[in-house]
Amino acid sequence: MPEFRYNILTGEWVIIATERSKRPIEFAQSVVRPCLPMHDPNCPFCPGNESHTTAEIERRNAPDGTWQTRVIKNKFPALDELAKPDHGGDFFHTRINGFGVHEVVVDSPRHDATITRLSLPDIETILYTYRSRYRALELDERVKHIIIFKNNGDKAGSSLIHPHSQIIATPIVSGQVDARISTTREYRKASGRCLICDMVRSEIESNRRIVDKNEHFASFLPYAALSSYHTWVFPLRHNAHFGRIEDEEITALAQILRNVIRGHERLLNYPDYNFVVRSAPVGCANDDYHWYISIIPRLSKTAGFEIGSNIYINGTLPETGALNLRNIIDVLKDDM
Repeated sequence: MPEFRYNILTGEWVIIATERSKRPIEFAQSVVRPCLPMHDPNCPFCPGNESHTTAEIERRNAPDGTWQTRVIKNKFPALDELAKPDHGGDFFHTRINGFGVHEVVVDSPRHDATITRLSLPDIETILYTYRSRYRALELDERVKHIIIFKNNGDKAGSSLIHPHSQIIATPIVSGQVDARISTTREYRKASGRCLICDMVRSEIESNRRIVDKNEHFASFLPYAALSSYHTWVFPLRHNAHFGRIEDEEITALAQILRNVIRGHERLLNYPDYNFVVRSAPVGCANDDYHWYISIIPRLSKTAGFEIGSNIYINGTLPETGALNLRNIIDVLKDDM
């Protein structure tokens, strides 16, 4: 029987409709992925073509002097770094000039390097790059929020094949983020504790939706997941800001990200996916939030009901999805 489930963090209702569920193999994409070369001479992100990209902001090099990650300005930015975030309009027509920073992180010199093809030290390098840019951008007094994300594949919104991530810093905080912070503040006011810390502890204790766990992180399918195999990764240490992640946590995060994404790939036949680091706004008190990562396989499309109601229909019971994903991750760990 279908049921409504409420997500205590996001304030969203979800319909879990298992009668519409699909076996994991039925999520397989119909498009066959081409076999990619390690280097594409026509790709602007491949080594040797550095002059074809916009200004380089930062790079991290391997011991042999070759680069491992590069950060560049987005050639087609959504926002203007030179604009002043001046306010205008009236009560019904509020506006702010389109100031913002839009950067691209080239994740690897390899054209064919997905996260699961990289070594753990390579993934750590990407995460160190994220942290470095987060810390640099939060120093700009105009910046109020920093979003780090990866669009992997056409269905996820990617326009280039070469593995890359993006970082956008904005002078505003979205209503969605404001609402979540209000929820966590109200919970702390009533209980004296962090809502997200309590939620993560509850998930670990029940173990019904846990996918993977190590000393510093736990990943699980939310009780009211918006879509099939939507996965959250939370730090076990309370921390509102991704920029405060510690070195040993970066190592642990690299491990759990590779495990989860490998699990998605094997179970769901290499789906396109979005990867988002959800962090507190700049200047937000550490008690008011708890950063985390969402990994969203693109297995279905948003349709009229979702648009009209903002209630999503998930055809996979999160408990079943977590079991499927956990079992395949355990097998993959044994093969390593």
